[in-house]
Amino acid sequence: MWKRIRLCAAICGAGALLAMMAGCAGRTDRLPADQAFALSASALSGTDSYGFKGELAMFNPWGAMETKAAFEGEVNRHGNLKLNWTTTDKGKAAADLPAEGQSGAGYRPLSLLEPLGSATSSIVYADSPSAGEPVRIRIRLDEDAAKRRIADGLREELADMKADKRLYAKDPQETRSSLEAADRRLEAALATLKVDTVVIWTANPKNWFPVRMAEETELTYEWEGKSYSEKRTSETNFLAKE
Repeated sequence: MWKRIRLCAAICGAGALLAMMAGCAGRTDRLPADQAFALSASALSGTDSYGFKGELAMFNPWGAMETKAAFEGEVNRHGNLKLNWTTTDKGKAAADLPAEGQSGAGYRPLSLLEPLGSATSSIVYADSPSAGEPVRIRIRLDEDAAKRRIADGLREELADMKADKRLYAKDPQETRSSLEAADRRLEAALATLKVDTVVIWTANPKNWFPVRMAEETELTYEWEGKSYSEKRTSETNFLAKE
């Protein structure tokens, strides 16, 4: 192969060779899925600012939807992030919903970006790429990374509760005892936790900027001797800034 490339370079010149290679790279049917995803992730990280919006749904152990909320935000230069929760099926005000970087933060729409790029993620095409059509890539997180993401979020929520001084106003000692017991129960449940997270990543093949990141996470755990299963789905749509 390299002999053929050197021959092309000798005949056509370096400029023509680079153009030929760039043309091949733009054809999604020639790229492995992990390289296609790397191009798309680079297009996102290399953008000075972009917007995003989407929805989150959480299902309880009995299969019923327990929470549904919409969010929107933007990432500005130097990684500054703004996030607003706008609606929910429970009728709560946006101010009552979790916000990125604030006390009580639960779900972070962009928290998936780091584990998605892990070398241990399984990355394949969701379907065969077609010329001119959005590229859909299926990514399954490594089980340890998926579990760590859920566990870290739950521990953070409990830590936020412990830091809320309002809880200690009435009976500080009883509150501390209750929170310590909650901590023990949480850690016992996390020891049994199993998590499966699959993401469908959709990208524009013309510039590789991502269009959508759709997550489905299923988790199982034991709580006080009983087994439970829950599911969480989310869809984040990326909006390129001019």
